[in-house]
Amino acid sequence: MRLMVRAKGFAGVRAAGAVLAGLLLLAGCTPPDGNGPQPTNGPGAGPERSQSSTATKTVLVYFDNQVLNPNAADCSKVYAVPRTVPASADMLTASMQQLLAGPTAAESAQGYRSWFSSATANALVSAKVSGGTSYVNLTDIRTVIPNASTSCGSQALLAQLGTTAQQAGMTPQVRYAIEGQPKAFWEWLQMGCDASNDNCDAAPFN
Repeated sequence: MRLMVRAKGFAGVRAAGAVLAGLLLLAGCTPPDGNGPQPTNGPGAGPERSQSSTATKTVLVYFDNQVLNPNAADCSKVYAVPRTVPASADMLTASMQQLLAGPTAAESAQGYRSWFSSATANALVSAKVSGGTSYVNLTDIRTVIPNASTSCGSQALLAQLGTTAQQAGMTPQVRYAIEGQPKAFWEWLQMGCDASNDNCDAAPFN
């Protein structure tokens, strides 16, 4: 819009300024002094929303599967199941927590099965890697899954625990304890202590 203002003397300049300010206000513009309506960036304008901190990663847990391994033909057979955990989670700890929670309803419908369930979901005391070994310390789950002490039962239990811990901790071996006591774990499975389990050395768990 072109504005033609012809003014003479100081009074004319003041009059022209008043006219200009009025036209700017009518047009929705902001006068040079910064007063009046301020521009916006459209709906929802304001501070940028911080991105949601929902980054995740995938871990693998290992269960038996009655479709793929009918009648537990091989007691130590396990199959990988992906689980999603927070990206910041420790791999070994998160994997063991997911394993101990047991198969989900959807996974059970696909044939996955385990000694672990909602009854053991909070059974992890600690999980850590030291050297080439993953150390998994559990609460006393002996009364929750007593039949795991059978020959086939112990094979299934150790396969699920061991395979999950080995791939998560990237270690060739795993050691277990109940409340910090490896001897309690191995006696439960009727296996005792020997060189294969460091003679039930409790030091790494304490």
